[in-house]
Parts: sequence; C-alpha cells; structure tokens
Amino acid sequence: MIYASGTAEERLNAVIQGARVILTKQEFAQAARSIFDLARELTGAVSGYVALLSDDGHENEVLFLESGGMECSVESSLPMPIRGLRATAYETHQVVYENRFMDSRWVDYLPGGHVAMNNVMFAPLNLEGRTVGILGLANKPGDFSDEDADIASVFGDLAAIALANSRHIDLLTEKTESLEQALAEVHTLQGLLPICARCKSIRDDEGLWRRVETYLGERTDVTFTHGICPECEKELY
Repeated sequence: MIYASGTAEERLNAVIQGARVILTKQEFAQAARSIFDLARELTGAVSGYVALLSDDGHENEVLFLESGGMECSVESSLPMPIRGLRATAYETHQVVYENRFMDSRWVDYLPGGHVAMNNVMFAPLNLEGRTVGILGLANKPGDFSDEDADIASVFGDLAAIALANSRHIDLLTEKTESLEQALAEVHTLQGLLPICARCKSIRDDEGLWRRVETYLGERTDVTFTHGICPECEKELY
C-alpha cells in the first residue's frame, strides 16, 4: 500500500489516476468508488464510504460502504442524518478528522451496533460553494495527519468533478432522448405531391386517390375536425 508518507511522485500519480477516472467513467457510483479506493490506499485508511446529500438536505445517501472486513450490525437501510463530525464537514466545506473518535463527543452520534471507529476523516464534495456529498475514511493504522487531510481534500474535489460530469452527461442524454423522440413523432412530407385541381384529393405512392385529410392523417399526428369557411357557407346557405 502507498501511505501519505509516500513520495510526491506517488501522490501525483494517484491524483492523475483519479483524473483519468473522471474522463473514462460516466456512472458516478463507479467513478466515486475508484476515487475512494485511491484515497483510501494513499492515506492508509481501512474503511469508509462515499455518500451524497439527500434532496431535503437532512441525510447522507450512501452509494457504497467499505467495511474493511469489520463487522457492523447496524441495519443498512437506516437513515444517516447529517450530524456530529460529519455535519462539521458539511457546514465548513472543509476536511475534518478525529484520531480519538471513540473517546470524543462525536461517538454519541453512532447508532448501537456500529463498528468501532478508531479514527475518522470526512472530505466534502463541494460544487459551486455547496457541499453535496462526503468522502469518508476511517480506521487508519496510526493517526490521520494534516497531510492526509490535504490528500483527502484533493480526492474529494475529484469526486465532486466526477459528480458534476455525470450530471451533465445525464442531462445531455435526457435532452438527446427527448429530441430523438420529438423527431420520431414528426412525419415530414417531402417532394412533389400530386393533388387534384378540383376536389383536392391526393394521389399516394400506390396510385390511389385519397381525401387530403385521410392522406395527412395517416402520415402525421394531425387530427382533422370539420367546419365550413365563410365563403362556402355563403355559397351553400
């Protein structure tokens, strides 16, 4: 494993790998997992997760959880409210960590049955001045350091870029599908269209003469309703 005490070249290579993830993976969950693994390896953390802020801004919605082989009896479907040390990261938009977590005031926020957290670090995913998610790291052998915090901050930023990229791609895909659907619903009549000079019937490709409303109704989404124009009304009545 490469820990934060590794060389500057090793840290740079890890960041470059994270940047490549953004360019090669469109699904955010997949990109986030790869970025998380790089951060975990570089800092030496054993466990952690990546989560996004819920729409109501009150909970973490976990994308995945790496237990590091440690058992946890907490029900995975339980909500993860924004509180404790995690809330500090959301409020300050900065990396926060605690190396004596089980002896800190933050431990009161752990649900019963939660795995022991010797140390914890939270790196925010910041977009446009707002923290929209968290990259959590925990149970590093030894202590987290300010250098680890700097590294986690970089990977939190990479994860935020991956999220923005994924959202833009989703939006573009949605717009493209809408456009394709709209184009599919438009039936375009092209070329010369034979039409009777008297009754205005149209000759189709099979040589049959069809009423204009019948011809157009079969080839477009137009539905005809009948009425009488003022000139015809005078002539008929």
